[in-house]
Amino acid sequence: MSILTSPRGKVEVVHCRRTESQDIFCIKTLIRKFTQKLFGRLNIIYLLEKANLAVTVCNDKEEIMAHSIFVDYPNWNVAKQDNWIPVFRELDKEIPCTPLNTLFMHFFVAVDEYATGCLKEIIRTVFKAVPELYFIFLIVPTYLSLGSTLITVFDQVGNIPCMNYDEEFAVHICHRHDHYPQLHIRKARVEDHDDLMPIFMHYDSTLKEIYGEYFLAELIEAQDEDNHAVVCEVGDGSSSGHSKRNERNELGCPGVLSPREADVPSCS
Repeated sequence: MSILTSPRGKVEVVHCRRTESQDIFCIKTLIRKFTQKLFGRLNIIYLLEKANLAVTVCNDKEEIMAHSIFVDYPNWNVAKQDNWIPVFRELDKEIPCTPLNTLFMHFFVAVDEYATGCLKEIIRTVFKAVPELYFIFLIVPTYLSLGSTLITVFDQVGNIPCMNYDEEFAVHICHRHDHYPQLHIRKARVEDHDDLMPIFMHYDSTLKEIYGEYFLAELIEAQDEDNHAVVCEVGDGSSSGHSKRNERNELGCPGVLSPREADVPSCS
């Protein structure tokens, strides 16, 4: 659930779900002339059958607020469906796009007042639903601007020609790290102290009062073969979580320790 506010101050509580066949009628009512210029005159039923992922945004009354379709090959016939990688690698060799980590937005509509918020909600949901996904491409005719909504999440990387007729199309990209970055687990370092302390203090200040201001740095520095500390790191390199484990932790039961031999009562 997310809360969206329109420019006029109206509020809607929305959620994303997979698109269902009964959504089609409402989706068609959101199509504008600008939509057809951006994506072409599409057969929505056919496109949904081909889609890798189709997402619908609804409010708390289950009214459809937005919809988008994602496919694993580019639209507008700018490249062959089974051999598009060379074309897109020429645009930017620094973008390691593959069929496994890339999707293409073939369609997007939304209620005008909430279009930007709905788009960001859809993009977040798609990256969350597909952990392997790193890039979303959007291809539109070069003579068109993206408009005030799509431009908030997509950046242009270049132009490519159409295979069928003499027209160029602009290629725009959306990166995972801007919307739903993946977290990386690594061994904790003493320099993580400044990032981690605000997290600890938010939940419990007694540890600092008992063990001193730098107890966490000392704990991290004291790692050995039996005691390990790890951090959860976001894309910018800052630590967003911490965990300390030793050989007594039962990983299957969080917070439960396996008994030491000295703790087990003898039968004699």
